[in-house]
Amino acid sequence: RQIQTYVNERTAELASAIFDAFQSFSADRSGISWVSPLAADRYSEYRDGEFLKVVGAGRLAPQLRAFWPRGGPCWDALARLSSGGCILLEAKSHVSEVYGNGCAASMESVSLIRSSIAQTKAWVGASPNTDWMGRLYQSANRIAFLYFLREIAKVDAYLVNLYFTGDPHSPTTRREWDIAIENVNQELGISTVLGTATVFLPAS
Repeated sequence: RQIQTYVNERTAELASAIFDAFQSFSADRSGISWVSPLAADRYSEYRDGEFLKVVGAGRLAPQLRAFWPRGGPCWDALARLSSGGCILLEAKSHVSEVYGNGCAASMESVSLIRSSIAQTKAWVGASPNTDWMGRLYQSANRIAFLYFLREIAKVDAYLVNLYFTGDPHSPTTRREWDIAIENVNQELGISTVLGTATVFLPAS
């Protein structure tokens, strides 16, 4: 609900926070056009070839299928940029949402996922021995899709990790988020990842 509110009702505030988080953003501040989750589209969220289509990169669907099996990340929000690029956004309201049960793909799919994750680890400088298939698999596959877009498909893509503070259902402070994010980065073996930004906004 929080990201739905910001995308549809607090658009300028969301865009400003994103531009402020990126020190060098080529697009102007009016150059973000949100395509999901839109009220007019029943707040639909997209994955696989459908997410590529809504950000204007549907032509890349065959390349994506060679990189990742069907059932990839379902994006909390997506936007097109006036520069021709796109924003992929992952939103969290409390720390427990960061962790999951790990990759549950079929054996056939796991082979492709492991190969693509290995490429992504090399791109970000993470050790091959770090566990990206376990409880932080969701964070890992988002980074993998950023790698696919930026390095394989040569799209001007950005990944925004948005953390809400003070969600009334499970309030999380900025300090709690800072600690959690540091722990996640250590577990994944990463520091900074090209094209990513961390954004904090108050929950509605």
